Amino acid sequence: MSQKDIKMKDLPINFTNYKKGDIITGTIVMIGKKGAVVNIGGMRDGFVPNEELDKIYKEGDAILVMVKGYLNDDNCIVLDAKNVNYALEQRDMLANIKIGTKILFPITDIENSGLRGNYYGYNVFVPYSQIREKDFENKNNLKDREIEAVVLELNSYKKSIVASNKILSEEGLVHSNIVMEKGEILKGSVLKIMDKYALVLLDNGIKAKLNIVDVSYDNIDNIANFLAEGKKYNFVVLDTNEDHSRTTVGYKQLKPNPFIKIVNEMKIGDEVQGEVAKIYPSGALIKLTNGMNAFALTKDNTDKSNVATHHIFKLGDSVTGKINQIDKESLKINIIINK
Repeated sequence: MSQKDIKMKDLPINFTNYKKGDIITGTIVMIGKKGAVVNIGGMRDGFVPNEELDKIYKEGDAILVMVKGYLNDDNCIVLDAKNVNYALEQRDMLANIKIGTKILFPITDIENSGLRGNYYGYNVFVPYSQIREKDFENKNNLKDREIEAVVLELNSYKKSIVASNKILSEEGLVHSNIVMEKGEILKGSVLKIMDKYALVLLDNGIKAKLNIVDVSYDNIDNIANFLAEGKKYNFVVLDTNEDHSRTTVGYKQLKPNPFIKIVNEMKIGDEVQGEVAKIYPSGALIKLTNGMNAFALTKDNTDKSNVATHHIFKLGDSVTGKINQIDKESLKINIIINK
């Protein structure tokens, strides 16, 4: 195995397993013509090339370094001191990033479908449909300029972000002076529909999240079958924090729950019919013919121990059973399938 083939996982460094990107504090033990040798507390020293030093050091100085990942010709782990602060800043910024986070980033490319940028190593895309009118009019002048936008979609594995600056008001996202309470009904426009939620811009300027479970009382797979991007609807505030930066709204809550009446008419011992809709380790979800969901616990439907749910239930099977538990407040029903 050549030196270049040796990777960090192969390095015997006492009880510490350093890997590429690790940030550690070391002590400079020698200054040479090519750089600084650093004691990082393991069986092997580290080495910071001159081009990776952030300032002039002397022997004995403490130094904050980042592991680059491989051994050099002197069997030292190659370190970087110049980019540590950026890496720490990047780590802090990305640790806090989530859907709805406001970011500031430079535009690196202008495409036919939108703007491309970079945010601490993440590729950012702003579709033209999500660009403010004034920015769209000047889009050809935005390259290398920084713009603000709000994260709509985040893929940490691919390091990609889809963002919108159309959401931003002229004053930014400071809404702490707006009075908004749970249960309040407001109009809002649907900005973006994703798989499991939609982003809504309320008429008071607050951006809110609408989860798919709050769109319809039925189990649905596609929000777009009920709501359309760009259209306005009434929503009810389900939850919000002090500055309204984390607000959730509901749509189905403005309509009568059709299942309340059905559950109130059901009682323990009633025979019900349905179809196995989902299988979980603890049991099976049964879609009843009356539209309700019921749960058949695995432990209640076998006399044997340690039996897997899929050995008892099969997806799509028609089943008949009896109700053994009802929680009318939460609308939860448990059943035991007829043997």
